[in-house]
Amino acid sequence: MRGCGATIQSQTMTRRMQKGGMADLARAMAGLWSAALLVLGASATLAAPTPTAKDPPAPSVSGVTVTAPQKPDPLVDRTSEFVRQRLPTSRFEQYARFRDPICIKVIGLPDQFDAFIAKRVVEVARRVNAPVDLKASCTPNVNVIFSPRPQALLDDIARRRDILFGFHFQAETKTLTTFSRPIQAWYVTRIEDTLGNKILELNDPAPCITSSPLAPPCDVKAPAVMGKAGSRLGNDMSSELVHSLIIADANKVAGEKIDAVADYIAVLALSRWQGLERCSGLPTILNLMADGCEAEDRPEAATPADLALLEGLYSANVRESGSQQRATIASAIRKAAAPEGTQHR
Repeated sequence: MRGCGATIQSQTMTRRMQKGGMADLARAMAGLWSAALLVLGASATLAAPTPTAKDPPAPSVSGVTVTAPQKPDPLVDRTSEFVRQRLPTSRFEQYARFRDPICIKVIGLPDQFDAFIAKRVVEVARRVNAPVDLKASCTPNVNVIFSPRPQALLDDIARRRDILFGFHFQAETKTLTTFSRPIQAWYVTRIEDTLGNKILELNDPAPCITSSPLAPPCDVKAPAVMGKAGSRLGNDMSSELVHSLIIADANKVAGEKIDAVADYIAVLALSRWQGLERCSGLPTILNLMADGCEAEDRPEAATPADLALLEGLYSANVRESGSQQRATIASAIRKAAAPEGTQHR
């Protein structure tokens, strides 16, 4: 199916939510929406552009000011800035990644296409050395939902299971619960301190500690987070990604190639991201849905930079400081971009 150039077409029909997903998420959304049935159609035939007459030359260039493009600052590393701008850190300024094996569930498409996207997420996870749970009975910690009514779905989750939005400040709630992009993601993270306590980062002044992070009420109130001070290399704590919720607007992604959408979701699921509405100067599949990108800046597959970033994230020392982790990630991207034969010079 991959590489066939097929596109997603949108049709609406009533469909019950599939069983077997995360129980809490299913309860939160049961009976909420009529899911989109998206079918994979043949590649759309692009109409040839209509020839247009060339504009006559301007009679005068008097008064025109030509501004040279701004040169990049040679002292600023583009890869480090990309990581800094696009990957948010935890409250303790570290980069979160999955340490529990990833279990993916996709709903809202016909079964074969749900399976296609789930398979691609697993492929990318394996490629970047992220842990993967292949058991058929695994509990999903990456949930992908295609819906023709994403805002209604999001409103219901906000009422019933706002834990899935992860930590945020109260002033951010309205923005966080507004669906404005073709595909959006929300992440739940937790902190592991130097004593091994694993504490969820929640929108609650009294956090909780639990052996089942996505199943409140919490078992006990969390103790104070314990770290080690006195080192610039880290505080002996780590930030973990424990759940990714991805919602796609079935109407806005209609017509996109299924391969490109699958790769977009795979990269989106494996790390926390921010600022994806802006086109990036680095080649990334995440430009696919960004504003202001030219056609040639919208890859239709995960790029070497995407895979290198994720490889760097999953190879970084989990207890190092965020600056050290960022250096590891940026170094991996630079190596992937270096001409063949020069990576080890």
